[in-house]
Amino acid sequence: MDRVGAEGERALVLRKRNKRGTGAWAELNAILYVVPFLIPFAVFYLWPVLRGGWISLHVWSIQGMQRFVALDNYRRIFTNADFYGYLWNSFYFVLICAPTVIVLGLLLALIINQPIWLRTLIRSVYFLPYVLSVSVISFIWLRLFDPKNGPVNGLLKLLGLPGDINWLTDHRFVWWAITIATDWWTVGFVMVLFLAGLQEIPQDHYEAATIDGAGSWGKFWHITLPGLSRITKVVIFYQVIGCLKLFGQVQIMTGGGPGDSTNTMIRYIYVTGFKKDMFGLASAQSIVFCIIMLLVAIIQFKLTDRKD
Repeated sequence: MDRVGAEGERALVLRKRNKRGTGAWAELNAILYVVPFLIPFAVFYLWPVLRGGWISLHVWSIQGMQRFVALDNYRRIFTNADFYGYLWNSFYFVLICAPTVIVLGLLLALIINQPIWLRTLIRSVYFLPYVLSVSVISFIWLRLFDPKNGPVNGLLKLLGLPGDINWLTDHRFVWWAITIATDWWTVGFVMVLFLAGLQEIPQDHYEAATIDGAGSWGKFWHITLPGLSRITKVVIFYQVIGCLKLFGQVQIMTGGGPGDSTNTMIRYIYVTGFKKDMFGLASAQSIVFCIIMLLVAIIQFKLTDRKD
């Protein structure tokens, strides 16, 4: 009886060792699968961030490190009024651009989701601008918004509206000009995302609502919007982050003007580093703005972290 008990314990120990060995081998295999991703991540993402953090602690020019200043660059950032002005410009663009492109993308998706003629062609036409670079888009709209010979002012004159608007030099219109260009560029991508979400909503929900006597607005409010909740969270997240990173349109279309009214945080960092040759300060600005965007992302996740 004792021998049977001892053999049972020995078998149990062997099984535990085999399980432990199998688990360790599985973990090793998992790590090996992740290594091809970790190497480029460390080289192209992690190392530049760490290097930027190190540079931010120095006075650093195009010639290299000059002297260690610890957190003095960060103190200069938070005691400079320009920082808060440019940060507000970045968030202001989020407030006016993100809602408009999301609403327009949803409206286009609702229209194209209907059985209309040439639906595929229309979808392609709206998505086409998204494949162009920001430089191309900016130069296109720079020409369209020309105050003398631009088609936008020409169209306004044909409609009997004031056609002498200085879109890119008047502070009352410049942000709307940048928003229009950005919406035209990105609305196709938002439309495709919403369209994919619409096609995942079961049609029998709409049929049941029709039988119950629900109208178009009731179907949209009680079926379409709840069915798009997941994709809407994704769209909002990417649009907020994308708007915060505004640079190309401002750099090409306005140069930060008129005055400093369209200078954003990304352009602020660019000017500090490449125009003023202050790479240490520019690195500190980058670290601060990166932290701000991480906080925005965390807030978004917290606000949307609930079951549908």
